[in-house]
Amino acid sequence: MERISGHAIDKQHVDGCKPIALNIGVYIDGYGARKSTDVLYELGDKELYEHLRGDAKGDVALHKRLYDAFHSPPTPAIYAEIVSFCLALVELHVVAVMEDRYRALGTAIRPNALLVNRSNPLEIELNEHRHNLLEALFPASDEEWQAGHYLDVVCDGTIYSTGKIDRERQVGILRREREAARRVGDASRAAWIERNLTTLSGGVFHYRNEDGSIGGPVDFDFTERFYDAVSDRVGYYSRLGESKVHWRQDLGDFGEKGVDCDLIMQVMDDLHADKVDAFVFMTNDMDFFPLIERIRAEGKAVFLCGLEGRVSYRLIHSAGRDAFFNLASQQMLASLPSVFMAAKDPAMREMALQWAFLAMMHERRAGG
Repeated sequence: MERISGHAIDKQHVDGCKPIALNIGVYIDGYGARKSTDVLYELGDKELYEHLRGDAKGDVALHKRLYDAFHSPPTPAIYAEIVSFCLALVELHVVAVMEDRYRALGTAIRPNALLVNRSNPLEIELNEHRHNLLEALFPASDEEWQAGHYLDVVCDGTIYSTGKIDRERQVGILRREREAARRVGDASRAAWIERNLTTLSGGVFHYRNEDGSIGGPVDFDFTERFYDAVSDRVGYYSRLGESKVHWRQDLGDFGEKGVDCDLIMQVMDDLHADKVDAFVFMTNDMDFFPLIERIRAEGKAVFLCGLEGRVSYRLIHSAGRDAFFNLASQQMLASLPSVFMAAKDPAMREMALQWAFLAMMHERRAGG
């Protein structure tokens, strides 16, 4: 099974420890993830710009060179990198929360974050000696390191979306619609259809305005490639939902069908098979409220991640405020420039993840 974060733990650090299996299932509402990532990209790029301006210390030319070097255009790949980074942090957060729950029940647990760090150390050099930064700032007690158990984590993600639009089929439909419009003398509709015939094969179609003029574009190719890129990073892709494109006067009946149902059925299958210990949802859709209530009633852990202010309060309340991971938190936003940099230099990904999690641990302990 593929883990979302790709974190590896060197087994030498858990010698003598008994594993407790923790299977995390991440269920991603594709449409909601795309909408959230639109926001996160804009916020992250702004954070990167301001971060590099501080580094340039007033040197405009240097600032431009730095920005050109690290900025990533809005592509499906960078969008998917943002989602993957966010979910890797969510995974670390879920593991930390589950460790606390085991400790509250009297089971001593060796800290996963420190096991990960020892296996993939984030180090600094000070006075000619190398120091593990996470352990220096958050030292584990002897009691923690002597704990007899650790969480053996497997984290799988699935993105749920519609299947890809059949472009050849839609072109055939449009050609018939164009001929019908010409027969009745509807020139503006024929022009709108003609415009879509020229762009549809490239993955773009256009809405039609109320006055009959050609409206804004919808880049469905970008969204389809985004779904593909996310599935490459998080695990699996469910395309059981269907895309519907009804070429009415204003293309008002374009949308998706069956995606939520597919997600719910998979969750219920996993729940009944007892395959998942902690359920994580990346969604803004309050329609999942009854599903979350059902999972909690079965005694399973539930977590929710999304942008605060866009996720229904009722949905957050059903999962529990402590189980909500806000992707728009200041610590999360401050870490986003690292995502852009890591996209250009993958070796930075582990450092960026640990640094971001370090900031979140600090906030968590301060809040406690």
